[in-house]
Amino acid sequence: MEKVVGYERLDGCYGTVTGSCRSGAFLTLDNGEDAFAYKLANLRPGSVVLCTVCRLADKERGTKMLVGVDSVVEYAPLAA
Repeated sequence: MEKVVGYERLDGCYGTVTGSCRSGAFLTLDNGEDAFAYKLANLRPGSVVLCTVCRLADKERGTKMLVGVDSVVEYAPLAA
């Protein structure tokens, strides 16, 4: 399987939640790019999600890639 260098709009990908804020969740995609997903602040860091790219990152403006989460593949366990 080939390593994906970059994603285009409407591509599907996997991502891991790295953090969250009240607006949504920060993700690291399977190719190492950073992304943001709205309305998913309830996901714990470490959760794996399947997502679709909605908007590409803009390096000049410093914006992250915007993704829409389609499904939660694996929930991160709660710390004891």
